[in-house]
Amino acid sequence: MSTDLVTSPTRPGRPPARRRRRLLLRLLIVVLALGLVGVLALAGLAAWFWSQADISNLGQLSFANQLKIPPLAEPRLDGAGRKVFDLHLQQGTSELLASKPTQTWGANGAYLGPTIRATLGDQVVMQVTNRLPEPTTIHWHGMRLPAAADGGPHQPIPPGSAWSPSWRIDQPAATLWYHPHPHGTTEDHVYRGLAGLFLLDDRKPAPCRCPTATASTTSRSSSRTNGSPPTGCWTSASRRSAPSAASATSCWSTAPTTPT
Repeated sequence: MSTDLVTSPTRPGRPPARRRRRLLLRLLIVVLALGLVGVLALAGLAAWFWSQADISNLGQLSFANQLKIPPLAEPRLDGAGRKVFDLHLQQGTSELLASKPTQTWGANGAYLGPTIRATLGDQVVMQVTNRLPEPTTIHWHGMRLPAAADGGPHQPIPPGSAWSPSWRIDQPAATLWYHPHPHGTTEDHVYRGLAGLFLLDDRKPAPCRCPTATASTTSRSSSRTNGSPPTGCWTSASRRSAPSAASATSCWSTAPTTPT
């Protein structure tokens, strides 16, 4: 019996295994490089098209829809001298775009709510009636008030029910707003349109001690007395204004506020 090792014959022209692996690796690198170049080329082409695109709507809009400003809520006085504001939360239909009616929510109307205005020291009562098909709340955003009147998620108003918080206005002049704040559905209730402004005024506007305005000048005057926050005003006039035209003046104050 022969003990010689039997080996299979090598096929002519076939490279060794190590050489085949090198060739496959090089081929993979080439394919990946070509793919990367293609992606970069497409990205550059897309960027070029974007830079050449007309991204302005100047001259394309007609501005046919008039800006709608919510009305000012008129309060009534109760027997205790408090200002009572009525807010009826309700469903409605609004035509935000021409010939496209949309289901909306509002207070005292189909969309948005009236602007509420009060003065420092006022005692206010908010008579909120929920005529919506689901519970909601009304939160007075930025208002300094007791927790019982806050209108957060812990104070839902069931459909057909009313809520009457009352508090004393106890903060400087500010531009605030009111909106629903039910747990888990705040966004849904707000974007339906249920929101409005709440404006606060000081008892007496800060006096403006402004220098005499001159043509084409803009100046600011400020004062600080007895440690109070600085107040002042802006005064401006233009060369193109008529000699009899009054300067535009507005007061400003840096009194701190504590929103909630």
